[in-house]
Amino acid sequence: MNQPAVVQFALKERSVEMREAPIPEPSPRSVIIKVAAAGICGTDVHQYLNEHSWPINVPVIMGHEFSGVIYEMGSEVRNFAPGDRVVCETSAVVCGDCDYCRTGRYQFCAHRKSFGQMLDGGFTKYVEVPSHCLHRVPKNLPLRYAALTEPMCVSYNAAVAHAGIHPGKNVAILGCGAVGLMCVQLAKMQGADPIILTGLERDKKRLEVGRKMGATHIVAVDKENLLSVIHQIHDGLGIDVIIDLSGRNLSLRDAIHIVRPEGKIVRAGWGPGAYNFSLDPLVHKGVCLQGVFSHNWEIWEKSLKLLASGRIDLSPLNVLRLPLDRWQEGFEGMCDARLIKVVLEPNGEIEE
Repeated sequence: MNQPAVVQFALKERSVEMREAPIPEPSPRSVIIKVAAAGICGTDVHQYLNEHSWPINVPVIMGHEFSGVIYEMGSEVRNFAPGDRVVCETSAVVCGDCDYCRTGRYQFCAHRKSFGQMLDGGFTKYVEVPSHCLHRVPKNLPLRYAALTEPMCVSYNAAVAHAGIHPGKNVAILGCGAVGLMCVQLAKMQGADPIILTGLERDKKRLEVGRKMGATHIVAVDKENLLSVIHQIHDGLGIDVIIDLSGRNLSLRDAIHIVRPEGKIVRAGWGPGAYNFSLDPLVHKGVCLQGVFSHNWEIWEKSLKLLASGRIDLSPLNVLRLPLDRWQEGFEGMCDARLIKVVLEPNGEIEE
């Protein structure tokens, strides 16, 4: 039997379409998830526009942020049952034997393969998932919000696990997509003040949402001089912690300009192409530049607990829920910043 799926079929701009794909069957150690909600991520948009810098095994069903219920299980799967509400990590395939896998940092495994890029993902009705990727969704967390666990994990890894934010530190978050807005809340939760959120003039709606979520200052960097704004804030020496999520290479240049001596830049946003500016100020200022990639089991569990606790409020994101056949509307709305976050519901509303 076949099912509808959103498929990237070539490495060209907007080479994505709805196609029929086989409904998978579980291998002994995998399950079939009936997808409840699948989020459109900034990386999906990069792939859609052919602006990505990671390998894609086309044709591939897109989507790596998804939640659902277990529909069918392989013969060797234990500790789960059909009907369980679950989310799924992005590290679908890892070797299990290298130093990184053995120490729980499998996101750095040289053999790692991710859903929606190298393996078929969640923009369809049913998806096969290795059981080691699964996490149970807390009962009080709706599946439509559980689908946002992956961007919550990216935010947590950047803003909590690596940023070193403490009460009284000032923080700048470059990029006002869903991950940036979640980072605003996490920075506020850790006592950061002030919190500066940046975007472009077209991101005015997103920036205002960021203000409601805890940003003390918002800056459209294509309209205002970011360095001048920073000089007027606090002691004028620069920013303690910068979290760069924008997906623009020029944002790293901005970060280098505004970071204070001995400050920290955490870069979690991807940006293809050359960096045509000097990195010497990093040396002159004694700045720490920290790359952050993906996440692991511990971060997923902590992020799920945080979402279920209600301490992270997702309602300001105004998540737009669309049926699968309106996928293009969601992608285009993310491309031009009209929408903050979109989740596709391939099986309709399977949970109130």
